[in-house]
Amino acid sequence: IDLAAGKNLAGAFLQPAAVLCDTDCLKSLPPDVFADGAAEAIKTGVLCDESLFALFEDGTLTADPAEVIARCVAYKAGVVERDEKEQNERRLLNLGHTVGHAIESLLLQRTPILHGYAVAYGLVAELYPSATRLGFPADKLRQTLHYIRQYYGTPAITCDDYPQLLALMHHDKKNTGTDINVTLLSDVGEIHINQIVGEEEISEALDLLREG
Repeated sequence: IDLAAGKNLAGAFLQPAAVLCDTDCLKSLPPDVFADGAAEAIKTGVLCDESLFALFEDGTLTADPAEVIARCVAYKAGVVERDEKEQNERRLLNLGHTVGHAIESLLLQRTPILHGYAVAYGLVAELYPSATRLGFPADKLRQTLHYIRQYYGTPAITCDDYPQLLALMHHDKKNTGTDINVTLLSDVGEIHINQIVGEEEISEALDLLREG
């Protein structure tokens, strides 16, 4: 449940008995709705391994989504089974969501925005400190940024929005105390959860989103 203070701050867990995916229905979706769902798949590709990440580079997500979806569902199901209550490993699935939820909350005050768009921007923003701090390859960061821009364009934020975005990030449920906690990567599939990032790093990451 979303509260005035931020997204996903209240609720309970109910695990599914099965996951059914009719990939033929994807052909009927408008491009913006397809792109909305693509963000979580791209995020999973960064978290999982090089072979899944490569499928986004060669266009498989659009040409043959069934393979991408099956691998993403299997990856997420494994993580959730091992950490149902999000005590440790499951937090890696929040990659992109700390910055993404802040962007979503801000822009929803002005104009409708789909969740996947915000997550996509958040993914790039959180890969930036991954690159500067942990050595996430710059070419993969640029590749992800290029792919995100193809799908989602540039977020409608300005430098004047940074204070409000940072304030929203400080209210994120994953934080401890006054720190902003995110998931970072040293490479595709090499994950470091519960990493503290500073406001200056986030501001630089937002610059990358806006300016490329």
